[in-house]
Amino acid sequence: MKLLYIHQHYEEHKGATRSYELSKHFLAKGAEVVMISGQGDSHTTEEGLVVKATHTAYHQKMSKMRRIFAFIHFFMRSIVLGIREKNIDQIYATSTPLTVGLVGLILSKLKRKAFIFEVRDVWPDVPIQLGIIENVWMIHLLKWLELRIYAGATHIVVLSEGMKQNLLEKKVPENKITVAENFANRELVRESNEEQPEDTELSRWTDGRFVVVHPGTMGLVNGAGYLVTCAERLQHNEAIRFLLIGEGSEKREIQAQIEAKKLTNIRVLDAKAKKETLQIVSGCQMGTMLVTDEPILQDNSANKFFDFLACGLPIVLNYRGWQKQVLEESGAGKGFAHRDVEGYCAFVEGLATDRDSWHQAHQASQQLAEKYDVNRVADRIWHAITNVRSVPVEALD
Repeated sequence: MKLLYIHQHYEEHKGATRSYELSKHFLAKGAEVVMISGQGDSHTTEEGLVVKATHTAYHQKMSKMRRIFAFIHFFMRSIVLGIREKNIDQIYATSTPLTVGLVGLILSKLKRKAFIFEVRDVWPDVPIQLGIIENVWMIHLLKWLELRIYAGATHIVVLSEGMKQNLLEKKVPENKITVAENFANRELVRESNEEQPEDTELSRWTDGRFVVVHPGTMGLVNGAGYLVTCAERLQHNEAIRFLLIGEGSEKREIQAQIEAKKLTNIRVLDAKAKKETLQIVSGCQMGTMLVTDEPILQDNSANKFFDFLACGLPIVLNYRGWQKQVLEESGAGKGFAHRDVEGYCAFVEGLATDRDSWHQAHQASQQLAEKYDVNRVADRIWHAITNVRSVPVEALD
């Protein structure tokens, strides 16, 4: 089977590597996979994944208008590349943005092939509820487009139960939806930890301390400035440190706040390659997930949650939702209402001082990682792919 995989923000060695890991799994199952990517260069990986790039410029610091132009550029170029690709059997398109789903839909009509749409974030609900999109006509257009893509997709993959409920409320048939969360890649963690860490100034800053780490984007929806508030509250405890790793539109503001408050218990590092990030995370004692106080964001399935599990870290959240439930039922961590900074800080300080409680949460995290093992989750998606291979042509009309 030849699978055409479409992902504008495709990455191999840093950031969100889900599509790369899934592609490797599909290749191991005997599929031929061609990836249409927005950035980077066209190449073939050592596993045999063929990557064809549209060379679409994009980064987190772009203005809203420049991002729109980037989405349009990828939309047009990916359709051209998709049309040129011969003998494909199926199309797998992953959001965001929503326009990637439209690419998959158009190509499925032109190629007369089944189309699976992977929903990583429920668009346009997220930007609408965050106030990023306010134009009434644009909102109506995007909502219509969303429902049209759902109707045209042969099958839909979502990354959380919350996302599934969102689609069910929009009248998407339940048998058309597969839940496949992000995954805990324990093998990649083992490979990362085989490399000897350097004796750096950072390692000396963290040595012997209880380090709470936040790797990933520092944008508006992440609300990573929350950690500055926590660091200020806990600066009396010399044993606790906060570490942020990544890029984003809010990064400079966070660094400015740290400098203005003269905080020595929190640091911000630039984005690292995936293996280096995992090596740093593995040396920390707790992972944290943060979002701004918007209910729609609680359905997220961010990579770092599963990276923490793969590293065996207890996790603390500043929001509620399915991840809070999973953590508290397993004992691997805890979630708090966004406004409950005091509770969040007390939990961090509690695990930092109670070694037995930390060890129990550490073991629970390791056990939870097995549930979200990369092969288990990828098999779920592969099952969905193979079950729609024989969709009649008339079903695509």
